[in-house]
Amino acid sequence: MAELGGGPMELVVVIINYGTPQCTIECLESLAGERTHYTNFKVLLVDNASKDDSTAQLSRAIVHNQWSHWISLLPQTRNLGFAGGNNAAIRDAFHQPAPPEFLLLLNSDTLVHPNCLRTAVNRMRNSPKIGALSCMVRNTDGTIQNVCRKFPNPLLETCRTLGFPYLFPKLFSWADTEDPSWNRVTTARAVDWIGGAFMLLRASAVRTSGPLDEGFFFYGEDTELCHRLFKNGWLVFFDPTAEITHLGGASSSPSQLQNRQKVQLAWNAKLQVQQKCYGKISALWMRAIYLIAISLNLLSLWATGRKGSTDWLRSALNLSILLRP
Repeated sequence: MAELGGGPMELVVVIINYGTPQCTIECLESLAGERTHYTNFKVLLVDNASKDDSTAQLSRAIVHNQWSHWISLLPQTRNLGFAGGNNAAIRDAFHQPAPPEFLLLLNSDTLVHPNCLRTAVNRMRNSPKIGALSCMVRNTDGTIQNVCRKFPNPLLETCRTLGFPYLFPKLFSWADTEDPSWNRVTTARAVDWIGGAFMLLRASAVRTSGPLDEGFFFYGEDTELCHRLFKNGWLVFFDPTAEITHLGGASSSPSQLQNRQKVQLAWNAKLQVQQKCYGKISALWMRAIYLIAISLNLLSLWATGRKGSTDWLRSALNLSILLRP
């Protein structure tokens, strides 16, 4: 167990590195900037058995920048995935002499804006029913990433997969799981689920509802956790007054995951969410709907002379993965 030392911790920030040490160091630099006005947080940095010299680079950066009093490095002997890596740090935090009140799961490819941590923690402290919170997440060009969506229950997911919200928007706008009907720049509100790039968790909610489900390796674990929190009476919330920039997908880039493996993990996650949140019949139903939708798309591409196009190859890959038992 990594000993963080010091007094009671308000917040522990959990960051997973997998083969992206420079990106992770830039994230840590943005957190170091936060410490000029908010110091009641520490970082547990998990290296998920990177195949490069990440551990050495991160260790050198921590020593060189004199960060060792607020950052602890937790090297793993194997890649535990997103859920397993985060849970390793969560267990460590809970076993500290002074466990934290809040846990922030923060992607390594993010940059924290000034006052982000204190603003987000204050919202949680002032609203004790919130179990999980996301902030405003921006792309590098300043545009907004959608980090708040509706739960993909079988009815909504069926309508979405078959394209009803886009073909018949007046009749099926309610079935758009992207939930575009409200202003994310000005509105703070409860939502269904939030993405894992920035997920601030109340420690007591994690204790009562459980940590991330390690049955997920990559993708889907954020949806399932928010669904579990919701079932246990906690609110999931979005607050745009705290902000980060998300550089985007560093630990799941083509250099880290082969394309087929990435697509396979995404489909596995979709079906796991259905089974774990809504039951085995829902998962079987949605697999059938996905197969129908992809087959219809391939038929349309063939009929319009686009066999062999990028869209055709992508759909063919999806079909081959879903047809595997």
